Amino acid sequence: MPGRCGWPGTRSRSHCSSHSWPTKGTAGRNSRTGSSGSGSRSADGGLPMTIAARLLTAASLLLTAASGHRDAASSRSHEARPYPFEIASNKPFVQVCAEGSVIAKECADRLGLERRDETQQHLGAGAGVAVGVATTSGVTLSVAGDTLRAPEFRVFTLAHVAPYEGRRVDGLLGDDFLSRHVVEIDYAHRGFRLIDPGHYAPDPRAVVVPITFDHGLAVASGAITTPDGAALDCRLVIDTGVRATVILFHPFVVERRLLASQPTLLAGTIGGGAGGETIGDIGRLASLRIGGMSFDRPTAIFSRDTVGVFAGHDQDGIIGGELLRRCKVTFDYPHQLLILELYAAQPAAFEYDMSGLFLVARGDDFQELVIQSVAAGTPAADAGLKRGDRIVAIDGRGGAALALEPVRELFRKPGVHRLDVARGGERLSVRLTTRRLV
Repeated sequence: MPGRCGWPGTRSRSHCSSHSWPTKGTAGRNSRTGSSGSGSRSADGGLPMTIAARLLTAASLLLTAASGHRDAASSRSHEARPYPFEIASNKPFVQVCAEGSVIAKECADRLGLERRDETQQHLGAGAGVAVGVATTSGVTLSVAGDTLRAPEFRVFTLAHVAPYEGRRVDGLLGDDFLSRHVVEIDYAHRGFRLIDPGHYAPDPRAVVVPITFDHGLAVASGAITTPDGAALDCRLVIDTGVRATVILFHPFVVERRLLASQPTLLAGTIGGGAGGETIGDIGRLASLRIGGMSFDRPTAIFSRDTVGVFAGHDQDGIIGGELLRRCKVTFDYPHQLLILELYAAQPAAFEYDMSGLFLVARGDDFQELVIQSVAAGTPAADAGLKRGDRIVAIDGRGGAALALEPVRELFRKPGVHRLDVARGGERLSVRLTTRRLV
């Protein structure tokens, strides 16, 4: 039955919200992973929908929504108009329209889309979850004035990812769409543009980084310097769908003995993907370089995953939104280039969570803030907080004030907070003093 896909809210995404349509920002082959409107029919019988989208790469977390068919019919907009998006967890979300197709199983169910050929596959980052993946056809996507028709799109559940994002997940826009464009993401002004490759030239002051494509992943050469001074070359996936500064894959961490160089480490849950919960250690690097651009003392995650994307050997890590948001980022897919323009105004330092909590959002409106894990030796552990505790209020504020992203941002700064916590049938009042942990 036709229905509405997306978050029915009042945010800038209009009638939808979510980790929805996170797109795989790579012009690639055999893309491998990833993170609406009314039910009335249009004049041509199609079903108009509005779906909030995360624009560019969700390569490490979510399966690609569309396979890389180069014979897909399309129409192209040559006008490089800016389109607004919202930033959440360092990830851009934009407006996407589709006629009759989504990728999340939950949204496909609401729309009554027919699916076929379902198989069980191990997807994305995480400890290991088999996900049923099916296909659907007869799909048209419309994004920022451009449209795409592809022979088929994949359909799989993203319900298990939504709590990590604090918003519903509706699908993933594939790289077969974005590979035809130059895609400019202006984090500072929260806008993006799709630019015709024939009408684009990088700013002469920009840093231009060659990228290659490996199974649909955009990969750049980079280098890290450890706290003990070791300089290491590495191959890094460029992924706007990851909130962290950089995640270094487990084989690279072990081979280069990276943990031994860290004076301080914070161990615990680092996120969640299509494969479930991911674990690792958080520390800092002396520096990280990509192209001609270097960043001092970035936070870094050293993955412990032995299965999934973060256990891969083909690349060494992923650069995510915490670093990318410091630049205007342009992906020139046709010419295999990444263009970085550093903003004049920069945050004082790279920071990470200062509480020791890893939080998720549950409930129909994602306003139920639940503690997923508590790292040992942190302010949260000292305060007696436990996995499964539900945070009812912070500093006397509850309800909408407990949206996942603002609370995460709050706990990235030093401070003293009073938490009202529900544990079973009890109601507790807890004092939490946040401090820099790495």
